[in-house]
Amino acid sequence: MKPMHQRLREYRESKGVTLTHIAKKTGKTVQRISALETGAIRLTVDEFEELCVNGYEVNPAIFFTERFSENENTQP
Repeated sequence: MKPMHQRLREYRESKGVTLTHIAKKTGKTVQRISALETGAIRLTVDEFEELCVNGYEVNPAIFFTERFSENENTQP
């Protein structure tokens, strides 16, 4: 399985969403989101959940499967 930060970035890019969009939705800076997605900053469980639910608007569980689910849901 790929590192979580890489999976987050790939997901965001696959949806055509910008770092700026995620930053606005989460209240974080573009630089912080970028650092989290590149692995430059360690991703905490709380921050992972916040990014998934508020930023990407998906259930965090989709990142623990080999393929992203077609039936994504924001409810954990």
